[in-house]
Amino acid sequence: MSVSSIRSARKFRQTALLIDDQSIVLDIHAAILKSLKMDLKIVKMTDPVEALEWMQNKQVDLIITDFRMHQMDGMQFVQAIKNACNELCHSIIVVTAIKDQTTHQELIAAGVSACLTKPAQTQELARIAKNLLEESRDHYNSALLESK
Repeated sequence: MSVSSIRSARKFRQTALLIDDQSIVLDIHAAILKSLKMDLKIVKMTDPVEALEWMQNKQVDLIITDFRMHQMDGMQFVQAIKNACNELCHSIIVVTAIKDQTTHQELIAAGVSACLTKPAQTQELARIAKNLLEESRDHYNSALLESK
C-alpha cells in the first residue's frame, strides 16, 4: 500500500514520535501535543536506535527528540534520520539541556526545524509543534492535489 493511499484514507491521523531517555519528559511532551487537540497518534520511545528502526516504513509528521541519549547524541540521530529520510519523515524539534548556541546552530544547519532548551516552555513547544504539523498536513494535501 502506498503512502498516498494511506494518507488519503478517511481516518488518517498524523503521527508524532517522541524520543527521550527520561519517561517524565516523554509524558510532558505528549501532554503538550495532546493539548493541541489535533487527533495525533503519539508514539513515545526511549531508545533512538529502536526509534530509527521503527520509523523505517512509517509516516512520521513530527519528531521531538532529546539531544543527550545513551546510544547516540541528537546530532547523530538527526543525521541518521536525514540519511534515511524519504517522503515519510518531516519536521524535527530537538529539546536539549545544552545551552550552547553553536550546538543549536549546528542542529538547525543539519536540518532540524527548531532547537529548544530544556525544560521547553510549554507554549513555545506547542506553538512550534502545531505550526510544523499544519505545514506537514498542508504540504501533503498540496502534493496530493498535484498528483490527481
